[in-house]
Amino acid sequence: MALELVDYLQGSFSLIFVIISLIIGFSILSKYFQYKSRLYILVGLSWIGIATPWFPDSLSFIMNLIFHESLAIEWYFIIGNVTMPVALLVWLIAYTDMINKKKQKLTVILTVFFGIIFEIIFFYLLITDIDQIGIISQSRPFTVEFGVFISITLLIVILIMFVTGIKFAHKSVKSEDRDVVLKGKLLRAAFITFTLAAVLDSLLGTIFEVSTDPVLAIMVVITRLLLIISALEFYGGFILPSWMHAIFTKK
Repeated sequence: MALELVDYLQGSFSLIFVIISLIIGFSILSKYFQYKSRLYILVGLSWIGIATPWFPDSLSFIMNLIFHESLAIEWYFIIGNVTMPVALLVWLIAYTDMINKKKQKLTVILTVFFGIIFEIIFFYLLITDIDQIGIISQSRPFTVEFGVFISITLLIVILIMFVTGIKFAHKSVKSEDRDVVLKGKLLRAAFITFTLAAVLDSLLGTIFEVSTDPVLAIMVVITRLLLIISALEFYGGFILPSWMHAIFTKK
């Protein structure tokens, strides 16, 4: 499939977001060796996990550049959706470690149950009626209209991560330590920005009925930019590197 300018924009910005997310995720994860806290492993894996829905776009973009063909639709949906419940589980373990350890067991049980139900329905639809999972535009290789099942699941996962993320950030903002307060503000911004971008991204296929609409391509690029910003905010919220600290404190 011959790519047009809008396809290059969509594919390249998806790839940039994925690369940044992998770097940030593994950077946070690597802090475990310094602090010996499993929180860094969980949080690092969580961010990589919530970025996986954008992995298929990136892989398809690379395949189009090299082989002039896109990722098979089955693999597109598997790569982008199968790990979603796992990412939620890892994040909620991290969240309950930080906020409410007493409710961790119940939270894990409910999330595992949710994940099993999701995987059963997902693979059933994948085998019997893949169009119920979603439809990839024939004219735009990186434009997908997800079905009701995936859309609802995505919204549930996004909502849970938004609420828990904001609650954790709020606790940090109330700290007397200025650096912790700054981290809390960055985390709050990260979850707000990510939620806005993810919800918008999941609804674009429904909002725009014509996949060749150039406004759709522009909106996709905007959502990817917001996702990139959210990744940087998330990194600052957990690590707060010196260069970022200097920017926000103007020292």
